[in-house]
Parts: sequence; structure tokens; C-alpha cells
Amino acid sequence: MTALNKTIRLFLDGIGRRDEYEFYLNKFQADPSACFALLCPDIGSIEAGAEVLAFDLHFLLRLELVPAILLCGEQAPAMKAALAVEPIFDFHHLDKALVGDFILNARNLERVPVLVAEELSLEEALLELLPVTAKRVHFVRAGGGLKSEDGTLRPYVYTHKENFKPLEPLEFDFPALAGTLLDQRPGVHVSVTSPMNLLQEIFTVKGAGTLFRRGSRIDHFQTLEQVDRERLLKLLESSFSKPLKNTDFLKNVSDSYLEKNYRGAVLLENHPAGCYLSKFAVGREARGEGVALELWQEVCRNHEALFWRSHIENPFNAWYHKHADGHHAVGRWQIFWRGVSAEAISSIIAYCCDREEDFA
Repeated sequence: MTALNKTIRLFLDGIGRRDEYEFYLNKFQADPSACFALLCPDIGSIEAGAEVLAFDLHFLLRLELVPAILLCGEQAPAMKAALAVEPIFDFHHLDKALVGDFILNARNLERVPVLVAEELSLEEALLELLPVTAKRVHFVRAGGGLKSEDGTLRPYVYTHKENFKPLEPLEFDFPALAGTLLDQRPGVHVSVTSPMNLLQEIFTVKGAGTLFRRGSRIDHFQTLEQVDRERLLKLLESSFSKPLKNTDFLKNVSDSYLEKNYRGAVLLENHPAGCYLSKFAVGREARGEGVALELWQEVCRNHEALFWRSHIENPFNAWYHKHADGHHAVGRWQIFWRGVSAEAISSIIAYCCDREEDFA
């Protein structure tokens, strides 16, 4: 990873957690693509935030990450003119055969390459450039991420699992284009955010926009006979960043929910008050992609009453608070429940406190 001076590290510390931004920085710098991301702004985001965009992109260059901006369609000349007031941008007409040279030349000049293709639609240009030029696409719009019915941010849109129709008027059908890209260029990352939140969207697990995904296949097993135990245990130790003391807890598992590629898992045990959530694990590469939410939705669809414990320092506790009916702190544990009857709460708290730790 690039050595980070004190000023850069302080700035990144203001964006998110150190372990998160270091993880993403390592990941982006290891990518052999011509640039680490393609940014597709709309005219509103440029007019409202060209200066902010220029500042953030200059910061990315200091991290040795080269973004490229893509301007397409009939608004491309107007967007180019609005960006041209900032000297950091280097403009080129989009020529697929010469894109790599354009980006390298701009990098040597410490400028941000801007690819202009007014004769192409955004879809046509992106299908030409992905995945060789970049594997990440960030749509940048003045309104930021897409909103739900009550006006709150939708952190994920699963293009192949739901009929998502945002109630806010959209100047462009981002879900449809994202679905096309995910279909025809598997493995690409597609999201939408605002100019103000671009760095937070890039360097944090939580993000600051809307991430588009096809959606994962979640398998539900009521026996572990069909589960690859070696892959499951590897996922658990990787997710919790510590080794298991033993695997005796597997004997009590009544239901398991596994993402098809073992990037996430939930293990449940039967209990008179409902189901005890023994393990909730998401692999590091899958964090921030909505796998945890997909697993959770499948579990809640089939199990009305759940309870679980989490270490008081677990950064995931904020997420648990949002999805639990109640919680109680005892020593080093936070105990959460959902759908559990009031008369059973004292017993589930005692049950959680009495359980031994499974990890070393």
C-alpha cells in the first residue's frame, strides 16, 4: 500500500474507519485495470459540485488511484465546458483503441482523464470500456443515491430480485442501466452517489449512495449434511478475524442460510423462545454489497422470533440496533431480540450470558 503521510491519513480518518479504507486502498491499487473507476456525472452534479469533484479527484491521484470521467450524449459538450474551469481535467475524445494511452498520459501529468463521447449513449460507452478500462462505475448525480418511498436512502437495489420503482422522479433510469451492465459485464461494481459523498462511497463498507447488485442466491439447509464444512469454517474465522476454539456448536445448528459462494452465512439453533442466532458471518470481500441484508431478509421470512448476542465492541452493533426490537447490555455482551415475547426476555438474556465463547 502507498505510504500515507499524516495529512492524508487524517483526511481518510475523517471519511471512515482505518481498517476499511486501508482494505479498499489495497484492493484498488492491486487492480491492473487502466483506471480504478469510471465516474459518470450528470450535468446537475457538475454544475453544483465541480469544485468539490475536482478536490476529491486530486486527492485520489495523491493516493495513486486514477479515476476517469465519462461524458456521453448530447449534454457532453455542456458538461465538458463546466468541468473545464478546473485545471485538473485532461479532455480526450473517446477512442477505445487509445483509451489506455490517454489515461497513462493524464496520470503522468497528474491530471484526471475525461473521456468525451457525445455520439454515444452512456450504455454504449460503458459496454465498450468495461471491464478492461475499469471494473467500477460510479454514477454521480446531484440528488445522490436513490430514495425509498419515505425519502430515505436505499443503500442497495437488487436489479434481478425486485421490481424497484423509486417514487422520486429520476432524470435517468439508473436501475435499468445497472441491470444491463451487471448482466453483460459480470463482476463490475455499479453505484450512484453525490459529488459530496464520493469518497465515503468509495472507501467505506457502509458507503454513501446506492449500490446496484443482481442479488445473491441464498440457500436454506435444515441439516449440515449438504454444507461444505471446510468452506463454512473458513468463512467464520475470516469474518470474525480469529480462530475457533472448537466446532462443537455445529452439533446444535438447526437451520443454516448460506450465500451460494460462501460469502456469507447465518447459523440458527432451536430454543423455546424462538431461534438463537449462533453465527452471522459475512466475508470481507462481500461487506458493503448487501449480502448481510439478503441473508437477514431470508432468515426473518422464515423465523418470527430471533435472539442473539454480540460483543460490545462489534462495529456491526449499529446495524443490529436497527433490526432488533430490543437489546440489553451485560458485561462484554450486547444481547438483542426480535419477535420474542416479553415474558421470555429474562430467560434469553440468561441463556446468552451462560454460553461459552466459540472463538479463541
